[in-house]
Amino acid sequence: MALPDLDLLETFLTVAEHQSISDAARTLELTQPAITKKIKRLEEAVNVTLIDRNTRPLQLTEAGEVLRGRVPALLTEARELMTDMRVLSGRTLPVLRIGMSDTLSEILGAEFVGAMTHYAELVELKSGISPWLETAFRARHFDLAVDSPPFVDTAGLGMSLLFRDPYVVVLPQDMAEKPLDEVFARENYVGYGRSSKFGAAITSTLTRLGVKKPTRFNFDSTQSLLRFVQTGYGWAVTSAFCLLQSPQALKDVTVLPCPQSTPRDFMLLHREGETDAVASEAAARFQSVFGQLAQGPWARNAPIAAEMIRAVNGLETKE
Repeated sequence: MALPDLDLLETFLTVAEHQSISDAARTLELTQPAITKKIKRLEEAVNVTLIDRNTRPLQLTEAGEVLRGRVPALLTEARELMTDMRVLSGRTLPVLRIGMSDTLSEILGAEFVGAMTHYAELVELKSGISPWLETAFRARHFDLAVDSPPFVDTAGLGMSLLFRDPYVVVLPQDMAEKPLDEVFARENYVGYGRSSKFGAAITSTLTRLGVKKPTRFNFDSTQSLLRFVQTGYGWAVTSAFCLLQSPQALKDVTVLPCPQSTPRDFMLLHREGETDAVASEAAARFQSVFGQLAQGPWARNAPIAAEMIRAVNGLETKE
């Protein structure tokens, strides 16, 4: 029996993680028929049924469970082998795949990719929100990922702290002179949805602030959220990184440090024993790019946000 190719195994692992053909298709950016075809090819290669298609969510057969347990180690060994061969030949990696949040992708993704081009022939950057990032990383769609705790499982996970992002309160002009306790108790709140780690973290912060008034408006977009604050519909809690996405929306608003909050940590994730070297290089490049942006473009475009970012990350302002 010929060994199935790695692409089929990666597809199978994604389906197994999601327990859904449609969810796996979205993660892999393929059609559902394409996913189904790959699973059938894999089953033909191993001559056994791997997925019980009569259950919802999808369940693995006994053979599928055995394969699921052994595929990660097999993929790790294959990637280690290819990396070692590249290093011995003095060549760069063919592809380096990195996942990060939409916010990071917008504010420093291009600069980071540019800083890593010497390390790989092609640097692929994909963005999204948690928990999708962690799921996709575990399904081996990225070599590296940048995400914030908490993580579902840290077994075999290498993590290094890159930078911290402070939470802030954003107020419209007509609330700027009011005590924050009064704002939290009486004024309308403009919020994010709770489907992401970021949204959940802000919800926890609101509880600590004693905010009991129901959210009047919810948004997935920071730009939309800030526009509603700007026009006086309510106040919001967001982060300094998010403010950098929409510096033009900071006109006519007041930004203050958020009480009862701690900055969110952004960690670089890699698979221990497999991508240690490239993770070390990437972490250094991330921190270099971060420092340059915090002292330069961010400071010019959103000085209040940049000042808060520099403060929580121990960066001095360049004269």
